[in-house]
Amino acid sequence: MKKATAILCIILLAGCVLFKNSSVKHAPKKEFSVSHDVVLHNGKPFAKLQAITWSLDGGELVKEFNFHLIDTKDLSVIGGMIDFLSDRHNGDEIEVEFNIDNGSDEFKL
Repeated sequence: MKKATAILCIILLAGCVLFKNSSVKHAPKKEFSVSHDVVLHNGKPFAKLQAITWSLDGGELVKEFNFHLIDTKDLSVIGGMIDFLSDRHNGDEIEVEFNIDNGSDEFKL
């Protein structure tokens, strides 16, 4: 039973890694910049800071930056934006929201 559970865990972990690698690409950080409360991708508005919130996570106070996507035509660069913002705000959480019906049919059922 332990072997079956271990094998199942390995298969699930491998599947998650493959899904992550195929669904979100990391655009180079140099493609991103910030102007006031807007994140720019290649000089064009990509996401706007929507809110800064605090939460208690495992007994620790965590600062979260919530962004709303302005341009949803290329969702493949979200990972790069999160990576870029995480470097700027080390230790804080970055969350990205977007409307599914706003230009992308990638997540429609």
